[in-house]
Amino acid sequence: MSALRVCVAAIRREGRFFLQRRDPLAARFPALWELPGGKAEPGETPEAALRRELQEELGWAPERVAPLATVAHDYGAFRVELQVFLCEGPGTLHAPLAWGWFTPGEMARLPMPEANRGLPETLACAPR
Repeated sequence: MSALRVCVAAIRREGRFFLQRRDPLAARFPALWELPGGKAEPGETPEAALRRELQEELGWAPERVAPLATVAHDYGAFRVELQVFLCEGPGTLHAPLAWGWFTPGEMARLPMPEANRGLPETLACAPR
């Protein structure tokens, strides 16, 4: 079984990271907190997919994008591979559902999909 590749943005401002909460009616991971992002389309590079997803989801374009980590997780019915990018830049993010800026310690206490559970530690060690 091949892994579902998902590109996600660790958007950082003043030591906090942007998270959004999934729709409570979503088929997968309802009402859980996650980094914004999504799947790459055929022929799309991970960074291009990330930039497209950020524009579609948040109406925002980062100034700086840098690969940070890759996280693999097996949910049993499917496998996921998160390609995490550290993103920075000014501007307002427009999220349609609940959202917030969290320190890695605060993130660790939020309900998140299993594949995301190690991300607070990874983000705490992200280069400045």
